[in-house]
Amino acid sequence: MDTLLTLLYKNSLFYKINLLLTITIIVFLCVLSRTDGFIFLNSFHTKNLNVFFQNITFLGDGIFTFLVSSVIFVFFKKHRKLALLLVLAYLVSGIFSQIFKTIITSPRPSVYFAVHKYKFYLDTFVNSRVGFRSFPSGHSASAFAMATIFSTYFTSKRVSVLALGFGLLIAYSRIYLAHHFLIDVLGGVLIGILFASLSIAWYDTISLKIVKIVTKQSRLILKPWGTTFPNSSITNG
Repeated sequence: MDTLLTLLYKNSLFYKINLLLTITIIVFLCVLSRTDGFIFLNSFHTKNLNVFFQNITFLGDGIFTFLVSSVIFVFFKKHRKLALLLVLAYLVSGIFSQIFKTIITSPRPSVYFAVHKYKFYLDTFVNSRVGFRSFPSGHSASAFAMATIFSTYFTSKRVSVLALGFGLLIAYSRIYLAHHFLIDVLGGVLIGILFASLSIAWYDTISLKIVKIVTKQSRLILKPWGTTFPNSSITNG
């Protein structure tokens, strides 16, 4: 608990902005229905934006996370902890995202509009994902897990703002490309932030325990025998 409170304090700007965004999104969801909110958020589409968000959305993929982690681990040895945290946060948030997807039946936008016979069509429906595993958004979870790790690791306001912008672009791309509804994205964002924060706390706790164990074992190995052996009258050298 102390570690989590420390994280909140050191990275307060990032968490405060996300809290404000979460409240704003919840209000938005309360005012507009799922369909009206989706239509509103997709009210402006162009070919250039289609290409832009098709490329941006890739940054929320696990491949990108492992690519970034590998580059940091190999070329920035002083920041290997960052690389390990990125992988850990991605795996943990990804696992819980998949668990929720399995438990919760939620149609993706194109399926939802087709089932409910809404006369609404987007050019991105052609390539959008189908099925009933829309909640939560895995890409949003991965993006905000990465954003949380970077902003917490560097404890810089500039990094926090850049990380937040990175996460928001990927999260919105999932709506723009008609893969998810806003509520799916919100679920992914919260999962990413929560489990990235827990990953940092777990990592620090585990690392501290390992250091204590190694230190204790080293002391036992290096501890002098004394002048005599136990239960013996034979003296040391």
